[in-house]
Amino acid sequence: MAYAPVHDYFDIHPTFSFPVEHGQYPVDQQEHVVSPESRSFSPASSRRKQQQQQQQQHADNATEFQEVSPYWATPGHPMPTAPSHQRGWSDSTISTEQGQPPLKMTKGDPSVSVSSTSPPSFTKKAITSLRLHRLHSGPWSLEITAMLISWAAVGAILGVLARFNGAALPAWPYYITLNALIALLAAIATATLGVALQSGLSQLKWIRFREGRAPLADMEAFDEASRGTWGALKLLATMRGGWLGSFGAVVAIVALALGPFAQQVVTYESRSVESPEGASINRALNYTGALPGKTSSTGFVPILPLKSAVYNGLFAESGRPGAALAFACPTGNCTWEPYETLGVCHSCTDLTPYLSVYCATNDTTTTSSSSSGEGCGWQVLSSSSSQGGVAIAGGRLDTGLDVFSMTSHVPAARGDMAHSTIVKLVFLGAEARDGRAGERRPWARQCVLSACAQTLASAVTNGVLEEKVVDSYVNATVLDISSDDDDDDGKDRHVYVANPRSNSSTPYVLGIEAMLAMRGWFATVFATGSAIRNPTGFNRTVGDDSSGGSGSGSSAVVVNLTVGISSGETFFDSDVVTAFYWNYYEYADGIDMLMSDTATSMTVAFRSFVGVEAVRGRATSAESYVRVHWGFAVLPILVVAGAALFLAVAIYRTKRSRTEPWKSSALAALLHGLDEDTRARLGDAGSLKEQKRWARGIKVQLNESVENRALLRG
Repeated sequence: MAYAPVHDYFDIHPTFSFPVEHGQYPVDQQEHVVSPESRSFSPASSRRKQQQQQQQQHADNATEFQEVSPYWATPGHPMPTAPSHQRGWSDSTISTEQGQPPLKMTKGDPSVSVSSTSPPSFTKKAITSLRLHRLHSGPWSLEITAMLISWAAVGAILGVLARFNGAALPAWPYYITLNALIALLAAIATATLGVALQSGLSQLKWIRFREGRAPLADMEAFDEASRGTWGALKLLATMRGGWLGSFGAVVAIVALALGPFAQQVVTYESRSVESPEGASINRALNYTGALPGKTSSTGFVPILPLKSAVYNGLFAESGRPGAALAFACPTGNCTWEPYETLGVCHSCTDLTPYLSVYCATNDTTTTSSSSSGEGCGWQVLSSSSSQGGVAIAGGRLDTGLDVFSMTSHVPAARGDMAHSTIVKLVFLGAEARDGRAGERRPWARQCVLSACAQTLASAVTNGVLEEKVVDSYVNATVLDISSDDDDDDGKDRHVYVANPRSNSSTPYVLGIEAMLAMRGWFATVFATGSAIRNPTGFNRTVGDDSSGGSGSGSSAVVVNLTVGISSGETFFDSDVVTAFYWNYYEYADGIDMLMSDTATSMTVAFRSFVGVEAVRGRATSAESYVRVHWGFAVLPILVVAGAALFLAVAIYRTKRSRTEPWKSSALAALLHGLDEDTRARLGDAGSLKEQKRWARGIKVQLNESVENRALLRG
C-alpha cells in the first residue's frame, strides 16, 4: 500500500509542541502551521493548486499517484474539531492504490511541517470522553448553592419579621428601614432561584432530545423559557415543555410576585404606649377663696379668678369652658381614671306647665284684647314646697311687650333654699324657639347653680383636654345661717358635700366666706332684667333710669338683634340678659348650655386655687409598630420550594437519561450542528420565519456517536 500526502484547503498540518507517549497524541495540543504561500486563498484556487502540485510530484518521480481529497473538503461537511485516524491526517498518510510507492517529503518543502513520523491513534472511548469533557458546562453545584442562598434569604425574611412582629418600628442608622431590608432579601431570593430555574429549563431541552425524537423548534422554546417570563408564558401556553417544563414555567412566572408578597407581609400600624413620665391634673378638696367687701350685701366678694371664670362661662361662647385648667401631659395624649372633685353643678327644669297669666294691679285687659299690646303678661308663682321634686321660684313677664325675662333668687340667710345653692334663675319668654315669628307661645325654665361633688372622666387628646361628668351629688340640706355668732348654737356653717355613692370618706368643703361672696356678687351680676320691644323706649339713651324693665339703666343695652325667629330692635336690661336671650334662640337648649359653661368655668376656678390635690394619670404616645400578616408569606415559601423541587427533578432526569449537564451552554450547539440531511432541508426555507415554521415539523434526537459528528440527527 502506498501513501500520499493530503493537503486541506488551508494547508494546515498538525505538529506537537510537547513530549507525548509513543502512539498517543492529544488532539487539544496540536499546533497548526499555515504555510506562507497559503495565507490568501479560496476553496477553488486551493483545489487547483493541490492538483498542480500533485501532477508536478508525479512527473518528478515518474510515478502515477492517485489524487485524494480530505473528507472535510467535501461540500456540506463541517470542519471537525478533532481529526479521525480513519479519515486521514495532513501530516500522516492515507491509503492509495496497491503498488504505488510512498511519497518522500523533504525538509525543504515549505508547505509541510512534520514533527512526528507516526500517525496518532485514538480509541472511540477516548475521543468521546474528550469531546464531552470539552462541552461539559460544570456540575450542579452552582445551582444548588443558588437555591441554598434563596432559601436562606426567604428564611431571613421570615426571621426578621418574627423578630419585629409586634415591636416598635426599628430605628437603624443611615435611615435604613425594615422595608428596605426585606426588599433586599427578596431581590436576593428572586435572583438566586432564577439561576436554578434558568439552568433547569435549559437542561430540559437536552433531556428532551436525549430521551427521544422531538420537534427541532422545542429547542428554541426551552431557550426562550429560560431567558425570561415571556418565554415561560409561551412554553406554558403551547404545552411543549411537558409536565416538568410547564411546572418550571409556572414557578418562573409566579416568582415575579415574590418581592411584592414579601413586602406585603409586613404592615405598620399605630398604637398608644404609656410614657414613664406620667400625667397629672388637679382636683379640688376645698375652696375658700373670698375677700372682705363692704359694698357686698354679704360682706364678702369673690377673688378675681372666680369672677373671670364666671365671665368666661357667660360670654366666651367657645364651647371649651374648661380650657383654662392646668394639667401636665408631656406626650399630648393622657387619660385618668374617674376621680372626684369639689365643683359647681347646674340643673335646669321646665316650668312651662306652671305658667299663669299675670296682670298688673287694676289692669283688667288681656293680652289678646289689648289694643296697645301692653296687656297682661305671664308669671310663675313661687312655691315653698317642691313641685315634681323641684322647689319653684317665681318669675314673670310684666306686660305683653316683654319678650324675655330673667329673675334671680339668692338664698336667704334664714335658709329658704338648700345650703349648697349659690343662685337660682327663672327665665320666661313670650315666643317659643320652635314657633313662628310673632306667635305668642310663652315658656318658662328654672336653672340652679350649686356646690357639688363631681366625678369626672378626663382625657387629653392631641393636647386638648376633654372632661365628662360621670356622676354628681348635691347636698340638699337646708341650713339657717342668720346668726352671726358661731358659738351661739355651735353650728359649722361651711358647705359640706360627700357623695354616698363614692368611696371617699372625707367630705369636700366650700368655705362659708366663699359661698357668701358668690351669693352677694351674683345678686348683682344676675340682677333681674328683661328684654322688651317697646317703641317708646328706643329713643332712650343708655343710662336713662326710665327703663321699663327692673334692671339699672346704667347697664341697659339697646340693639337691633336678629336671632332665630326673634328679630327687630330690642331693649335689654343687662348684658347677662342679652347673653341668655341670644343663647335661647341661637342654640337648642341654649340656656342649659350657658349655665353648664358657667358651672364648668367655676369648677376650674375651684381646682386652680389652694386646697387642690394632683391626680396621677397615664401619659401615652402614638407609636408605630410592626404587624405581620403571615398569610402573605405562603407565596414566597411556595415559590422557593417549587424552584428547589424543579431543580431536583431536572438533576434526577439528567442522570437517569445519561444526558450531559450542558444546560444553557452555547458551545454545545455551536460546536455540533445538525446532520447534513436536516441542514439541507432547513436550507431550502428562505426567511427565518419560514425556517421556524419548518422546524416545528422536523424531529431530531440527540446523538453523541463518534461516527456521526452531528449533535442532533433527523
